[in-house]
Amino acid sequence: MTHIIARLSKSFANSISSPICPATLVMTALMAFCAPTIASASSALDDGINAYRHGDFEKSAGIFSSLAKNGDATAQYLLSCQTINGVGVTADEDAGWALMEQASDSNNPDASVVMARRLEAMGADKADIRDLYTVAAQQNNTQAMLWLALDALDRGEATKAEAHLKQAWELGDPRAATLLANRFAKSDIDRLTYLRRAAQHGEMRAAAYLAEEARTVDDKAEAVGWCAIATGMPGHNEDVDWKTIGDAVEENCGKFDKDLEPKDRAANRERVDQFLARFFADYEPWQPWRACAVD
Repeated sequence: MTHIIARLSKSFANSISSPICPATLVMTALMAFCAPTIASASSALDDGINAYRHGDFEKSAGIFSSLAKNGDATAQYLLSCQTINGVGVTADEDAGWALMEQASDSNNPDASVVMARRLEAMGADKADIRDLYTVAAQQNNTQAMLWLALDALDRGEATKAEAHLKQAWELGDPRAATLLANRFAKSDIDRLTYLRRAAQHGEMRAAAYLAEEARTVDDKAEAVGWCAIATGMPGHNEDVDWKTIGDAVEENCGKFDKDLEPKDRAANRERVDQFLARFFADYEPWQPWRACAVD
């Protein structure tokens, strides 16, 4: 199946805008620093964020420090990330978590999500965790909305769960569309529409469901194609080993057309190529929430 990968690698790799981020593990792997490139700064906070974004953590810590003392929630949040991880400053988890709590109390939604995750890892009272996610959701954090939706389902509050998911999907989170498809779709067409739109934004679980749907109607080209997407093709950039990816796709997806004769299988793979070319022509990757990352 490497012919599929080779043909499409450059075209869709160029459409992937999200960078690969090195991760620093703290507590339950909450923190991940990321340095995408964007726009110029015009204020002290912007200067700090720009330095943070480009990995100049000593400079960003110096800027954030004074701003955090004056109650700037964004500065408190990002400085707490640096302090917990010891990036650009001396590591001090106690001081870092105190800053994170201050940022959450100052209504920084990212800090509230991080604090909620920390409480989850510590086995804290669920009501306290729910309160933090609620504050973050009120500020349009879709990560919090998804947690609240699943929590509502666990509590038998389907209407509330659906509302959280619809709001998250309106804000562009494709994971919400996958959950809406499987939990609240009113018809098969509704379900498939949700799944296709979610997959088009990089939701690989939606693609996995679509592969199984294609199998049920014996569409072998779409079954292999959706499976290839679900295997992870959208998540890679042009520097990866495409032969390895191709081998993984063949291992995971070859089952969908293995019963075809060689000639028919080759023809099916050509149809898979066409399907994937159409998919990646309209592919619009969505960047999920990440702790301690800046947009």
